[in-house]
Amino acid sequence: MINLAMIILFGVAIFLVIYHHIAYPILLRFIASMKEGDSPSIKARKYMKGEDNSFVNRFSIVIPAYNEAAYIAEKIRNLGFLDYPNDKFELILLCDGCSDETYEIASETLLELSCEDLNYQVIEFEKNSGKVAVLKEGVKRAKFENIVFSDVSALLPINSLLMLDSQFENKTIGAVSGGYRFVHKGSLGEQKYWQYQRKLRERESSIASVLGAHGAFYAIRKSCYEDIPAHTINDDFLIPMNVIKQGYRVIYDARVSAIELEQVDLEQDMKRRLRIAAGNFQQMLMLLPILNPKYGWNAINFASGKALRALMPFLLLFIFICNAYLITINDYFLVTFAAQILLYGGVFLLNISRCVPKTGALKLVCYLVNGYWVALIGSTKYVLGLQEKIWSKI
Repeated sequence: MINLAMIILFGVAIFLVIYHHIAYPILLRFIASMKEGDSPSIKARKYMKGEDNSFVNRFSIVIPAYNEAAYIAEKIRNLGFLDYPNDKFELILLCDGCSDETYEIASETLLELSCEDLNYQVIEFEKNSGKVAVLKEGVKRAKFENIVFSDVSALLPINSLLMLDSQFENKTIGAVSGGYRFVHKGSLGEQKYWQYQRKLRERESSIASVLGAHGAFYAIRKSCYEDIPAHTINDDFLIPMNVIKQGYRVIYDARVSAIELEQVDLEQDMKRRLRIAAGNFQQMLMLLPILNPKYGWNAINFASGKALRALMPFLLLFIFICNAYLITINDYFLVTFAAQILLYGGVFLLNISRCVPKTGALKLVCYLVNGYWVALIGSTKYVLGLQEKIWSKI
């Protein structure tokens, strides 16, 4: 009886792995192909004043900053060049207990000729309160009806607010996420993974709503904003998901992409991935109500995508342990166990020898295996209460 139960659980776990990585993306592609999802056109304003200026949506751009001296000046100048009426958007910069010259550099940059037309508020916090706390303060100080969240190290295209204005004409839309690109491209495996994620987001958005947003650039109706717990790790996921819970759609529009300037080293990348993994596990637990069938395709997408991704490291670990137990039952299990040893051992040897795979498929496999290993550590840290609560520069 125990052996039968183990075999069934082993089969179910393998099915979930295959479903998450292969069957679910195929299902999304099929359903999305039957939807008509034409995006509204982005107006070509060309910095010219027109009769439509008084009717466009108004935006408060909320930017949290912690030790961002290297990028803050460039970010502010970037906002000064956005093609949008100056009286229809404002900058709210929140310096969260910075120990460098972020506040001083920001204040000086705002006095430059290219930034003199910006409406802005710069708030300096004496102590580091955490990202969620400063975001909450930024929303509270916002004067306009729509909130844009953006990272300091991400530059926005000049038509970014024009895109948001077009999308928010649809009253069923509560939040909009822009695309995300890197100035410094990562490994080929990482690039393939991000291309895969972009396709998933586009298809989720066309069917119902994209789950979460890119923290580098997304917008939300202020009326849809709900405070989130101070200990939230992935705020750019939980805030848009609260919009879905209120019955609004969250749209992904990759035509306008934030450009990430910062290049992280190996140690920083490891910290970032550990934190994201902990956040994935946390948000799965916090958003279990989304699995309610009343949320339709959003419930299916959340279960098939985000929830299974958070559980995937534990599923793979269970498959490995369960397979080791089942070896004595049938030679088939010996073969599957040997295949796992070969896969994980091969990736481990490539890592310690610092060899780079030659084929794109192998690079993607290595990236996924390494990613799930890091996710297992990050999720375990969260479960054990070892995840840091206050944000740090990574």
